[in-house]
Amino acid sequence: MRTTFFVLFILMFSLFVVTLTSYTQEAPEVSERGKEVYEESCAHCHGIEGRGDGSAAENLLPRPRDFTGGVYKIRSTESGELPTDQDLFDIITNGMPGSSMPEWESALSADDRWELVAYIKTFYSGFQELKESETLPRLINLTGKVKYSQESVEIGKVLYTELGCIECHGNVGRGDGTSAPTLVDSWDYRTWPANLSQGWNYRGGSTTEDIFKRFIGGIAGSPMPAFEGDTFYHFGLTPEESKRAVELENKEEITPEDEAEYAKYSEKMENAIDAALDRAEGTELTPEAQKIYDDAMKVVYEKSWHLANYVKSLSPEKRPEYAIGNNVLRSQYKEGDLPTFDDAEWETLESSYYPLVGQVIVEPRQFNPTIDSVNVKSFYNDTEVAFLFTWDDRTNNTSVEETENFGQSFIDGLAIQFPVKVPKGPTDEKPYFLWGGRKPVYLWQWMASEPETIKELTAKGMSNAGLQEDQGNVQAESEYKEGQYRLWVKRALKTEDKKDLQIEPAVFVPIAFSAWDGANGDIDTKRAITSWYTFVLEPVPSSRRFIYPPLVALLSLGLLVGLRQFVQRKNT
Repeated sequence: MRTTFFVLFILMFSLFVVTLTSYTQEAPEVSERGKEVYEESCAHCHGIEGRGDGSAAENLLPRPRDFTGGVYKIRSTESGELPTDQDLFDIITNGMPGSSMPEWESALSADDRWELVAYIKTFYSGFQELKESETLPRLINLTGKVKYSQESVEIGKVLYTELGCIECHGNVGRGDGTSAPTLVDSWDYRTWPANLSQGWNYRGGSTTEDIFKRFIGGIAGSPMPAFEGDTFYHFGLTPEESKRAVELENKEEITPEDEAEYAKYSEKMENAIDAALDRAEGTELTPEAQKIYDDAMKVVYEKSWHLANYVKSLSPEKRPEYAIGNNVLRSQYKEGDLPTFDDAEWETLESSYYPLVGQVIVEPRQFNPTIDSVNVKSFYNDTEVAFLFTWDDRTNNTSVEETENFGQSFIDGLAIQFPVKVPKGPTDEKPYFLWGGRKPVYLWQWMASEPETIKELTAKGMSNAGLQEDQGNVQAESEYKEGQYRLWVKRALKTEDKKDLQIEPAVFVPIAFSAWDGANGDIDTKRAITSWYTFVLEPVPSSRRFIYPPLVALLSLGLLVGLRQFVQRKNT
């Protein structure tokens, strides 16, 4: 009996220690080493005094964090709370994907990163006040997690619409909601909603737990609110009570009994909202008010887990593999006519993935590209080749316009680049990837202002590109839908123009891309780009593969028969 009690005591004590360590301030005392690392690695963006005003800040979107205000986006703590030391360490370690904040795990030791945490905290007095008060930030409660399932995803999908997520993130989560072009952060700088179909760019992580934290804690300083108080319709009611309240609200004739019942629900909602507001203001709740709040948040948490599961379903588990090696774009041979723009046959092919980065070599530069990648599929036949290009863009810009708060917006576009002459081997020199130089490049340029037109260009540099006199018969068709462009292009394999690329099966052809997001200020050299990648027309399968196996089988059988007869004659 005493042994059992002792084991239970040890287990409970261990659990208590683990709970405490999750709150423990891990950072060491501030030191000169932390200051030194900060000034070497961080001050260029965040400024010497941590105000987010470093020498590079003007070129970055979102702007670097101003540490003096104590406003941190990514936290494991509730809304209005400061982050833990572990939160700060994790952001330094992993960076902020999709922004200019890199990961520092590969450049700084763990000790240096902890020294940075200690030094960053000196910019805001609230950290010291928290330490002196011996209080702990409230961590987001992750208990009660709803397991990922299709049923949960479907519930989350309904909530995604009910809660107005589509207003910023769009119908399918590509960040193309009606509010997206007008969003600003707490400092009146432009900000874009996350593209939920690209989990690799989620800041703070892409697990369901990470997504859940963004809902419950909000993203401080951004338009993304925390789920608290009256965020959810009928806050404070159970699902059954909410359903009944809706029935009463939609009744055409209300009886006195109905009024009394609805008044009971209204009072319950008011009490829950009052408790949430008091808690947010730091007022200590009575046991009764605390129970009202806990019961109300239990429903909020359950719904948030469903929503997190839905958001998780919008993105692949990991970023697609780049179009190199085994993933190189391989145009598939097809007898007869090639698939048209809306042909279902395109669904039989897997896309090749081409990541894009900002063009920062030539002025004007793009330090903050919003187009992440281009996905490509291709078919060819004996005379033609067809491509289907797909890329995400939060807005559809078809003309140059002056926006109210963000200056000019320009026309969206895509350019597909090839060498005029295909290199003879892997060591043969290619043209300069920034639209050629001494060696020219051949370009297909598409602009959203002329959605059914491809222009052929020849370029010997980004500022030395011109339309070809002989515009070949390059066909195009495009569509913008739910935050995504689809562009279909078809051209003959061979042309009479010596400035055109001549395409042959089994020859590896360099290919590169430029993309312009007009709402992001992209124009001319300010764009997203790739370096050279490769595509190839897969060789036509030979009919000989059907002849050789049976021929070999017949020859083998003949040899066996002949050998058997030879052995029999010899034995007789």
